Amino acid sequence: MPRKPELGNVQVYPNRPLTERDTTGYVLQFYCPIRGKRIRRSCGTRDRREARSVMRECSRRLLDGSYVRSGGAITALDEQSRPTVADAAISSGPNCETDEKSWEWCYQKYRHFRTSRTKKDTFKHSRSRLGIAERIFQGYFDDRGGNGKLLVKDVMTLEMVEYLQERLLAGDECRYDSRSPNTVNSMTASVMAFVRFYAKREWIDRVPDVERLSVDDVMKGRPITGEEFDRMLAVTHKVVGKDETAAWQFALRVVWFSGFRVGDLMDFHWEDERHIRPVWPKQSGVFPTITVPSSQKNGKVQEIPMLPELDEFLSQVPEGQRTGWIVDPSPLHCQVKGVAVWFQPCRDDLRAWAKRYSNLEIAAACGVTETTVRNWLKRMKIRRSREFKVSTGSIPAEAIAEARSRSERGTGSVVTPRSQRLTKDRVGRIIALIGEEAGVVVRTEDERTSTRVKDASAHDIRRGCAQRLINAGVSAETLKVVMRHADFATTEKYYGATRSAQAAASEVRQKMTAEAPTDALVGRLVGRKEKAPELNAEELLKLKALLERL
Repeated sequence: MPRKPELGNVQVYPNRPLTERDTTGYVLQFYCPIRGKRIRRSCGTRDRREARSVMRECSRRLLDGSYVRSGGAITALDEQSRPTVADAAISSGPNCETDEKSWEWCYQKYRHFRTSRTKKDTFKHSRSRLGIAERIFQGYFDDRGGNGKLLVKDVMTLEMVEYLQERLLAGDECRYDSRSPNTVNSMTASVMAFVRFYAKREWIDRVPDVERLSVDDVMKGRPITGEEFDRMLAVTHKVVGKDETAAWQFALRVVWFSGFRVGDLMDFHWEDERHIRPVWPKQSGVFPTITVPSSQKNGKVQEIPMLPELDEFLSQVPEGQRTGWIVDPSPLHCQVKGVAVWFQPCRDDLRAWAKRYSNLEIAAACGVTETTVRNWLKRMKIRRSREFKVSTGSIPAEAIAEARSRSERGTGSVVTPRSQRLTKDRVGRIIALIGEEAGVVVRTEDERTSTRVKDASAHDIRRGCAQRLINAGVSAETLKVVMRHADFATTEKYYGATRSAQAAASEVRQKMTAEAPTDALVGRLVGRKEKAPELNAEELLKLKALLERL
């Protein structure tokens, strides 16, 4: 389990000026020694300067012990309204009946249940979304004078879940000012799965009947064209550097020729059967394919056809180089720039400081955050024998100067990658940067649907591959197999409309350009362009006699 945060490290959220949608105002997040966990407390103000003042006072009270003695008061003015330490200890005791139904207790049960039944990445997203929901619920009750305890029966109601939807849509706990309705529905679904877990065990009376937000059933982006893809290839060197350009252009072309997701791209191997790999048959009349293990997204063992473009592209790789990962773009090297002066001490200095000083003091000496110091200790596998619950004092200036002279990294140094292989998330972000540099916009801003401007990403290149297959006349059933959609409805929803429109346009053009007359009315009253039949001699005489009578 991760180590508890250092005492006195207080953060204020959101770290920006408030907007009209931020109805809860500024809140503090810090480690509470009374409850033994990280909590959130309202600052009681919408002024950013006052919130920072409350943050500094709260940090000072945590370090000098006033916070504990007052029962959890973050300021001197708040001290009179807080319960005593004894009352707080009684209300948070492990034998308390309501503690068995607290959010934290139920979450631990749910985490244990889901960890053994779902994939690691699947529960990783659910865990993050539940954490966001917990912070929003906790802020709601803290703003209304709650006792700090978040109970399941209080938050799993229709009113509270609808409040959660509103705050998620307004951008709470988000780096943007708002969220799209699609994102809110996805996050709410994770919370409702958590609620159904409660209901099955009769921890709540019933599951709230929550309505989904109305959304536009469209793609988040769009298929990019061949010209836009060429623009991305042309600007790749501006994002990754000249030395890594070839490897990244190779990765982009594989996505363009195969329609892979980013996860599939980074799991593409030449010969290992545990990963996605190409198969070239030796017998004639059999086409090359791609085998997909069950560890992928849909959890099935699959074999899909290899597109001719990908076959031709991979065939250009010499046979002697067909080992290991097919796509292995190089990590980026960059130079650290900025106004702040910081440094990373060497391993020996960091180990010596960790024995005497808290992470908060080490962070102040190095000019970084406390989170950065925790990451250093974790990466260097430095563990303390005890945690610091009181202030340890500042590190002397002479010791800081000596450590700076022996530092491994600092302001202006070149950052080297920690690992030789990038993660799929990192690859996806770099491809998105290439799309932004190329100026390929796949979605414009729309205030009506709360959508932001989106530049081309790896998935838009995948959509471009699917669009080329549709233009070539590939059926929707075959497209489902190539794109590896778990449900045909997904293929029909995103690409069926395009095929239906093309089929309708083809039929209309065939009918409208046919030689059959189209300007005649029913009954041949007017507009009929037909050649008049010739009359014989007897009919001509009758017609002449009729005209003479007139």
